[in-house]
Amino acid sequence: MLKSTLLASLFLSLTLNFAHASALESALIKGVKFLDDVPEVEWYRVDGNTLVIGWKGIPRFFTRTNRKAAIRGTITTGKKVKVWAVRHNQKKWAIGKGQSFICSVSAKNGRVKTDTCPD
Repeated sequence: MLKSTLLASLFLSLTLNFAHASALESALIKGVKFLDDVPEVEWYRVDGNTLVIGWKGIPRFFTRTNRKAAIRGTITTGKKVKVWAVRHNQKKWAIGKGQSFICSVSAKNGRVKTDTCPD
């Protein structure tokens, strides 16, 4: 009886966590849809509260676009968001894998907290 209760509790917890993560990612994608209209953005992907943007070239408003993505992401999710700018051919890029990236921006509560993008 105790095992079945624990298993049911674990399953419910995992289901709720997955649903929350999915809702967070959906909100983040909704907030950064403007990236679809930026010609130099080859692709982007969301993983939790992290956004990775694959840039093909560096546009005039590169820094501003990364900041805008972070700010819109944090506004739509209500969470801290980190944006990583990488080259378009780094589709398998992942945090902590030792691969280079162009820059990163983090935002919380609608404000940029850290920014390593060139001005």
